Amino acid sequence: MIIFSIISAVFVAVGTGYSIYLVYHNKNKLNNTPGIMISMVIAVITGLLSGSIIGIVSGETFLVVGVSMIIGFVVGFLAGHPIGILAILMGSISGLMGGINGAILGVFLQFINPTILLGILLGFYIVIITFVIVYIHVATNHKFSINTEELSPFAIIAGGVVLVSLFLFMYGSDMVKIPGKNEPAQATSNQEATKTEVDVTKESAPKVKLLVTEKGYSPDVIRVKKGALVELEIENPLENNSCLSTFMIPDFNINNVNLKVGTTKLSFTPDKSGEYTFSCGMKMFKGTIIVE
Repeated sequence: MIIFSIISAVFVAVGTGYSIYLVYHNKNKLNNTPGIMISMVIAVITGLLSGSIIGIVSGETFLVVGVSMIIGFVVGFLAGHPIGILAILMGSISGLMGGINGAILGVFLQFINPTILLGILLGFYIVIITFVIVYIHVATNHKFSINTEELSPFAIIAGGVVLVSLFLFMYGSDMVKIPGKNEPAQATSNQEATKTEVDVTKESAPKVKLLVTEKGYSPDVIRVKKGALVELEIENPLENNSCLSTFMIPDFNINNVNLKVGTTKLSFTPDKSGEYTFSCGMKMFKGTIIVE
């Protein structure tokens, strides 16, 4: 997945870089309206795919959204800069929105089947950025022309039907894991059946071993003493990329920790009594920390 993400990033860098170069090179031949539209398209599609790539690789929502917004803004600014202030404004806004949406999409896609869906996004990017490049050549070079009527709309419709059919096939055959599909009820019953509890309230510096399984966490109820430094040793034997590969305890500032295969150690100090939830990245599998 990392290699494919790098390849996708290279495509984005080359396609976007060349498009912006063409805008700068032909700035005197592009009037305001086409230039503004070009800057918007370049910014939004670049922000969308860049955010998706970073989100899939990182999984840290705050960092991904921030970096994606910056990338989208910068690309929009550069694409609109040769045209004028309005193009800069529209391009920057489009880049910001594309980056935000791409980041959220990427963080979500990491829990499904990132390779397939990133490949589809990359395909859309290549098609759209190719149209941008072709349009710039057509608009700035009278020797180069293209008749869009020769592009049969029926071919596009047929392609759309094929893609929809492909999505339905993958959904029906479970090639792509859909969070929540045929899982919540089973997960709930499995968690109830294997529910375990650990009480370390009598220990001043407790160490709790937490096992990640396909059914959730074991134990899924942990009793600790208020003010005691708690060390979690989270053992994750699962190699599949699911929401269980991310762990969080929001009430104790543990957010979206990536659980690699093996043991991950975390620590926190509960400074308030009550019941608090720990969960996977999508909050499908949960456990409870009881602070006494």
